[in-house]
Amino acid sequence: MNYIYDIILNFQKNYYDFFEWNKNDNIYHMHKIPIIKISDKQLFEIKNNKIIFTEQTLKFLSTKNIHAERFKQKSVTKIKNTIVLATEHEAIAIKINKEGFIQFISSLLPDEQDDVIEITKFQKETKLDYKIIKNNKLTNFKTRFELENEKFIYDELDKIYKQKNGQKLNYLCLECFNKSEKDIDLAYQKLKKELKKSNENFIKIYNIFKMTKQK
Repeated sequence: MNYIYDIILNFQKNYYDFFEWNKNDNIYHMHKIPIIKISDKQLFEIKNNKIIFTEQTLKFLSTKNIHAERFKQKSVTKIKNTIVLATEHEAIAIKINKEGFIQFISSLLPDEQDDVIEITKFQKETKLDYKIIKNNKLTNFKTRFELENEKFIYDELDKIYKQKNGQKLNYLCLECFNKSEKDIDLAYQKLKKELKKSNENFIKIYNIFKMTKQK
């Protein structure tokens, strides 16, 4: 079993390229982590779909005693079912929960990804056994910043609607359409529809929500 030592990972529920990492992310400083070389096809499927690894794969990880080690404070902590998956072109890290689902996923920093690829250069591919549960929608044309802003706006709008805050929904309609809309349901639907098509109103509502959050 090959390992890479002393690397930084950013474990998130969703995959983000290294240039989209944030300073407040869940950063892991790994002492060591095992590497498994797989095919390009398998890495693409694992990275872009919701999958569940079968008992066969979980047993493989268990019988091989494959575990990673993380620096935590002044000690080193073992982490089960945490591995780097590599091809000849790319590498990602995943943490699998006991049910077989990917709990967290991380890209690698470019120089560390290059090191992994070099380490596995002459390693044979392992075929992992898993099932695709759901195809994730590809949103590669949107940055993490854009996706997080979208989620923030829709969460805030849903919160206002659930609170039946007609006054605020009406105010947002006035800002977007220069027209009053006192029907709460209709105002909510109009705003959701508008956010999908108008970048100008998207920014306007985002700024309103951010200002009210800061108060």
